[in-house]
Amino acid sequence: MTRRWHLAPLALSWAPLALLLMAAAPVEAPGFEKQLGSAATLVDANKSAEALLVLDPMLAATEFPAERGQIQALRSFALARLDRLPEALVAIEAGVASLDTPSALVLRQLFLLRALNGDSKGASETLQLIAASDPKALGSLPTDIVNRVMRDIAKDTQRSFDLDYSMVSASWQPADATLAEIDWLRLRLITGLAQRGRIDDAGPFLDAVLNPVVLVRIGIDRRFAALWPAVEARLGPQADIADAAYVAAAKARFDAAPQSITARLGYAEALNIASREPEAMAVADVARTPAELAALADREIWIVNLHAALLGDAGKIDAALARYAALNATPPNGRTSMIGTIINQALFAESVDRPRDALAAADFADSPGVPMNQFGKLYLAQARTCAMTQLGKTPEAAGFAAPLISNPAENDEAYLAAMICLGRMDAAAAAIVRRLGDAEDRTDMLFELQPFLLADRPAVRDARQRAALRTLKARPDVKAAFVKAGRDLPVKVAPLR
Repeated sequence: MTRRWHLAPLALSWAPLALLLMAAAPVEAPGFEKQLGSAATLVDANKSAEALLVLDPMLAATEFPAERGQIQALRSFALARLDRLPEALVAIEAGVASLDTPSALVLRQLFLLRALNGDSKGASETLQLIAASDPKALGSLPTDIVNRVMRDIAKDTQRSFDLDYSMVSASWQPADATLAEIDWLRLRLITGLAQRGRIDDAGPFLDAVLNPVVLVRIGIDRRFAALWPAVEARLGPQADIADAAYVAAAKARFDAAPQSITARLGYAEALNIASREPEAMAVADVARTPAELAALADREIWIVNLHAALLGDAGKIDAALARYAALNATPPNGRTSMIGTIINQALFAESVDRPRDALAAADFADSPGVPMNQFGKLYLAQARTCAMTQLGKTPEAAGFAAPLISNPAENDEAYLAAMICLGRMDAAAAAIVRRLGDAEDRTDMLFELQPFLLADRPAVRDARQRAALRTLKARPDVKAAFVKAGRDLPVKVAPLR
């Protein structure tokens, strides 16, 4: 399933663009404003081909940079409306190069076209320009496309860090993102600062963090040791201060937009983190009918995933599996996040000792209509491995683990879980040590080994894994790697789970 992005639904009205262009028209060309306005009206009326018949001769007739810039910018919108995106990109780049001060609308067009044409490097540079020149304009950009650009440049660590710094400094907080997502970006920036020996610069960004989970991650990783006193003060006894602040902020966003599924999801997440699971479950209990589930947008489906997980934690296993199944039975309709919820259905079933349900979900995930990538297939290998061990079929389980064993680092989380299921504790310990030594993965591994998460509890979900991790953490090799990388969060500020 490939999502095809079209620019037309994302673009703003063309009339404001025409006004901006005409306002900059040289007084020496009294007919220029009228011609440009006529072309803009045609574009606004979805008559882009006719608009080009006006704009192309105008472009050929002038040598004035300001005029050429305005014409090229409007040509870009017309070409984009015709789905001629490569040509639209050429036009907007020429327009921006000719304009002394490109407007936010023109820069938005440049960002979108670079991103949609696969130029994530150029798109990231445009994002930085917008963040520096008009930070509020960042709010008009489609969040999914911004996030995709960030993912695409992630391996270019310096470029990624520079973009994170620009976006966080510009207070990018899109309405269709949860507070948790915004704080993950802050965590990534603080990590980048620490890796560059600039931890002293992290204070203002730490002050803005609300999510207690992010605060805990900073409070357990030795790279952030200089920030630990501030983190502990922010958390408070049993993390109650941080929980209260996070819930209040998330509730305020929800109260301001009660119809927003994203705001509702953010509020439910905050309640869950604050150990107010019954309230979180009630808030997340939406989209019950097939039609309502099918109507959820790509980012909105995660509220069903959260609701299912909360049901599972409450011991309502059948209800949780039914929620996953109902969502995953709806048409994808371009919702690429459903790959994640389909995987999670299999992993959830395996985690609550429902091996046959896990195998059925994994088989569904392998069906022709699901575009599973290799990373996702490794999670399915984990689910099948653990399910088969639960059925007492260890040789078959080992066979399903083969793709994980052949390349443990490709999905180290799935590999670790599979080794635990197979009882290969030496391999599991080695995987933990490797993850603790990995700059990108160490904070996740430190978090998974925190006592408040590993403690035994009545909930059946992940009971086997928690018990195994407790045993593994006590091994000398794992303990040494853990202490070198981080610490247990002090009991006085550790959340009660």
